[in-house]
Amino acid sequence: MFARLTRSTIGACCLALMFAGCSSDPAGMSAQPIENYPLRQALGGVKVALEPLFAKEHASASFPGGEAFEEQGLLPVRVLIENGSQQAIRADRADFQLIRANGQREVALSPRDAFAMVKPPVGWWAVLPILGPSASAYQNSDWYKQFESRALKDLPIPPEGSAAGLVYFYFPGTDKNLAGTRVVFVIRTNSGEERGFEIALQGRRDIPGQGLQAEPSRPASRSPQTPQGPTRIEGIGGGVIIRSPAQ
Repeated sequence: MFARLTRSTIGACCLALMFAGCSSDPAGMSAQPIENYPLRQALGGVKVALEPLFAKEHASASFPGGEAFEEQGLLPVRVLIENGSQQAIRADRADFQLIRANGQREVALSPRDAFAMVKPPVGWWAVLPILGPSASAYQNSDWYKQFESRALKDLPIPPEGSAAGLVYFYFPGTDKNLAGTRVVFVIRTNSGEERGFEIALQGRRDIPGQGLQAEPSRPASRSPQTPQGPTRIEGIGGGVIIRSPAQ
């Protein structure tokens, strides 16, 4: 009995250390300037960009265990907000809706509901029988923390401040294209003013490498110049002055 207890204790400690070493820090979600994201909108000094973690490779690179989302119908959308207005603003998760191409609306899920939708993928810890039931408990606890800590927070964003986080939606894994899908939401100011945003999504699952990427910057276009001939100017006393275009 003592031997079993010792093995269980050691196993639990090892598992905790292993998860501490491999868990992703939610604060480590890298974010680029909003101008680098193709799906964005600006209203009244407030800029918002969306990045759907749609393709399996994109989700797994941005969220530990994200490779399970597609099959089980979960679509996390990263929301980035920059407040360039003169008032504090607020974005509530409950105000976000995903409207599919057929008009069907999906209300944003809470982190708890999003976590409950999907089963964690089997990881390398599953081959450690010494850990017994501790593996599943630690796995679920750690994975739920990822959903909660990465979610967009319902907190005021001060002037010149910014915020970033995930909003979770149900989206069937059988649907391979986001074309025609959009996200609508409201951002409120301290004075009670509401600004309605609507941003169309894009992305495909059926074509490898079709992840969402920012559009490259393009040089400003110049209007074509029409060649000009010499200019004829009537001078004083009936004389004529011919001025070339280079002058």
